[in-house]
Amino acid sequence: MRRILAVSVITVTAACGGNSNPTTPPPATTPTTTLAPAPPPNPYAAACGTPLPKFADSYGFGIKVQLEPTRNRKVLNASPLVRNAEYCQQAGLFGQYCNTRFEFLPQRVPCDHYLSGISETGRPGPNWFQEIGGRLLKCGGQGVAGDAPHCRLKDSNQYLLDVTEVGKYVACGGTGSPGTCGNCVLDPGSFDKIHDSPAGLCHAE
Repeated sequence: MRRILAVSVITVTAACGGNSNPTTPPPATTPTTTLAPAPPPNPYAAACGTPLPKFADSYGFGIKVQLEPTRNRKVLNASPLVRNAEYCQQAGLFGQYCNTRFEFLPQRVPCDHYLSGISETGRPGPNWFQEIGGRLLKCGGQGVAGDAPHCRLKDSNQYLLDVTEVGKYVACGGTGSPGTCGNCVLDPGSFDKIHDSPAGLCHAE
């Protein structure tokens, strides 16, 4: 009886002793890299098509007096310009600099939006300022608290600006644009009357 019990103890001890081989390490894992999603394509670039103006060729804004509702109120109109003779030729235009497209083409609006960016109002188009004493003061309207005394954004269109006094008015590209600017200087003789052709009242400084 003692011999049987001894054998039983030995057998249990061997079973509990475990394997003498070293434990196999877990397989190495390679860390995975999560790629950031690609930014969505610019819808205005897609609608503009070819040729697409390059930001490096942005030549600011050409500004003209679009309307004279009264003798002492002008409506300015800003259009982004491209300085690239090859681009102008591809767009069917001429010269060293030009508009993004002919005004009657459906691509004109999205091309202008692409080059102008998004203003502080959230609308495509430039941000507007009046320069006084070397400082650019914001033209207010559409949720923008402006501090310029003689200009106001139009409700209908970010490219248009109401002005009521002589001076220098500046349009600059918004977010997502190359940030270039253009200006219109209105001299004293431009007010107090209605002009036959007001488009030439602006001159750049």
